[in-house]
Order: sequence, then C-alpha cells, then structure tokens
Amino acid sequence: MDMATDYSHLLAEYPEKICHDQFYRICRISKRKATWLLENGYIPCEDTGKKTRRFKIRITDVVEYLTRLEDSPESLLTPPGIFSSGIKYRPKRRAEVQIDAGKFMEMLKKKWSSFPDALTVGDVIKMTGYSQTAVSQWISKEKLFGVWYYNKYLIPKDCLIEYMATKAHRITQKSKKHMDLIQQYQVGQTPTECRKTS
Repeated sequence: MDMATDYSHLLAEYPEKICHDQFYRICRISKRKATWLLENGYIPCEDTGKKTRRFKIRITDVVEYLTRLEDSPESLLTPPGIFSSGIKYRPKRRAEVQIDAGKFMEMLKKKWSSFPDALTVGDVIKMTGYSQTAVSQWISKEKLFGVWYYNKYLIPKDCLIEYMATKAHRITQKSKKHMDLIQQYQVGQTPTECRKTS
C-alpha cells in the first residue's frame, strides 16, 4: 500500500494565509483552474472582491485539499474539458431530481431540530456541507437571509430550510452532505412496500 504524501513542509514554508498565485503554484495547476476551485467552494477561502490579491487561502486548507485529492480524487472531480485550451465548458443538462419543497422542508425541520433557531455560518457549514465562501456568497447575493450581529452573521433556521428546499436545488455542484439529504428524502418518499426486503 502506497504511503500518503507528507505535506507538512508546506506549513513551515508558507505563511498562515497565502494568495492565489502561491496556491496554484503549490498545487501545480493552471491559474484558471485555481480560480474555479476557489469560486466554487472546493477550497475554503476569503474572497476580498479586489482585482489583485482577491483570494486569501489558509495554508492548512490547501494541505487538506491536497490530502483529499490524493485519498479520494473522485470526490474532487471537476467537469471534463473545462480547463482545456480553447474549449468553452457548457454544463450538460442533467435530469433534475423532483422534490416536493413542502415535504423536503418537513424532513429538514425534523433532521435539524437540535440546531438553534438562529444559526451561525459555522452551523450552516455543518448542516449543508458547503464551504464558508459558498455560504457567505449566498448571504451577500441575498439568496439566503442573514443578519449581521456582533461581528458575525446569524441565519434564521427556517430561512435556511426554505433555501435548501427551493433555490439550493439549482446548485450544479452540490456538496456530499446536500446529496445525502436528497437521497434520504428520496428513500423517505419510496412506498413502504417497495422498501421491504424479501
């Protein structure tokens, strides 16, 4: 069995937070792919919105990404052809899983009953599996309602449940946790007699 690569030397070589240029060089990928990975939440980052030094990435998150890429590359697959020279990527239309928003919301209310009514961004990350960058973008783009309170965002749990049952269904690159929730919903909607084992 192959030994996993030790990336601990990166922690000593680089500062706590690195920039986009350092990130793509460490990972040995193109600038374009690095930007896409950061924008789509594959690696947590702070997006300043500036034209230069736009992203700030924790070196520990880079190490975690490289380790995951080595351990389970299939979980971090990017759309084929998206970074090939001269090819403009257009996502294929996939058959959408039909979800009854009302029933999905009821399932989420039961599943997330132990979480407080006012959620932090950290809570939302645990519940949905999406990165801090993705959650922050939902709030800044007003897809998800959040209130700035004492230097942090608070998100009403009901608003998150409604978002996950409606608008979030359009996310093309869903997190594993999101896919698991959809799968649990589908199993719950299967007629009882179909679920019985012979």
